[in-house]
Amino acid sequence: MPHNISVLIIFVLLLSSALATSEKQEVCSSDQLKVCSGGVQCIQLTIGEELVVDCHLTEPENPNTNATLPVLMLHGFPEWSGMYLSLMKTLASNGFTSLACNQRGYSPTAAPEGVLSYNHSLLVNDVFAMADAAKFDNFHLVAHDIGAIVGWQVVASDRGHKRVKSFSALSIPHVDAFSAGLYGETADVAQQMASQYFSMFVLPNSASIRGKFWYRALGRTSGRGNEYVTGVSSFSAKDFQKALYWYNGAKNDGILAFPPNFSWIYLAKAGMYSLAFLRIIFGGEPNKGIPASNPIGNVYIPSLFVCGSQDPSILCNRDYALKTKDYCKGGYQYVEVDCAHELLACSVELETEKVVNAIVGHIMAYGPKKISE
Repeated sequence: MPHNISVLIIFVLLLSSALATSEKQEVCSSDQLKVCSGGVQCIQLTIGEELVVDCHLTEPENPNTNATLPVLMLHGFPEWSGMYLSLMKTLASNGFTSLACNQRGYSPTAAPEGVLSYNHSLLVNDVFAMADAAKFDNFHLVAHDIGAIVGWQVVASDRGHKRVKSFSALSIPHVDAFSAGLYGETADVAQQMASQYFSMFVLPNSASIRGKFWYRALGRTSGRGNEYVTGVSSFSAKDFQKALYWYNGAKNDGILAFPPNFSWIYLAKAGMYSLAFLRIIFGGEPNKGIPASNPIGNVYIPSLFVCGSQDPSILCNRDYALKTKDYCKGGYQYVEVDCAHELLACSVELETEKVVNAIVGHIMAYGPKKISE
């Protein structure tokens, strides 16, 4: 392109309003166990396939309250267990043990090679393996972003129905509702446009192509790549590829629909200039999208869905997303806050407090006692 440098500068400025980026987050060292500050422990757990995940663990401040069920937390993309530290400390003050791990593809000793190693059936298994390794028989589940896509699968499963006490989904509606918003005659066109990056994330070597664009825009600015924790090498584009594989995994397992590819002209005419630039950079012929071939069905676990009304990537307060209620048969609560995608780091602290209070309240509402047999 004759004016590619100026276009790239404009694009980078626009990108921040189109895709959520990650905050700096604390990451556990992979070469030793240590006690983090503020009552947070850094531990390692061995899960299936002999993967070793780095985790944060908090325990109740008052030992007498240790009868409560623990809380397991799943991060999103590109995020790390450190995103939950403040919430974990709040839960500890309310008598709950909490565990958040850098999951498959994020912990350096839990990053197998190959795209098929990130199919969502394996990510779901990992959740139960983490719970088993931590000796959590029954537990509450909190999840954000694509981690919430995994979380919805967990609570829709037979194992989840038996073991999970409550579910808090941050940003992401029920997966089948999300798929209906992405594909088909009744899909939400605005969400289809906002999700154009799906098709770009799943391209071969997506972290390295186009001058390592995604790695430079998202991977290098998040978590391990940003902090260079002692004992962990630089988070390279090859490392970041494994985080991107989570999207391939959702596609391969048919869990989530993919929206139609729109041309850059269509996107530009709709005012989606940053996504139009993405389409120019990454290409992709217009198509009709891909339906979800493996919907998860109804959920019978009490579910909280928290939506940021200013989220540019997941338009979670639109009609398609609000149909999450129709899939939740075991109790449902919807909370909307004036926040973007990072619901635990809203620009206004009061909005973050609303999110934390909603999660803690939801967990406490469904009790400390174990699920009855």
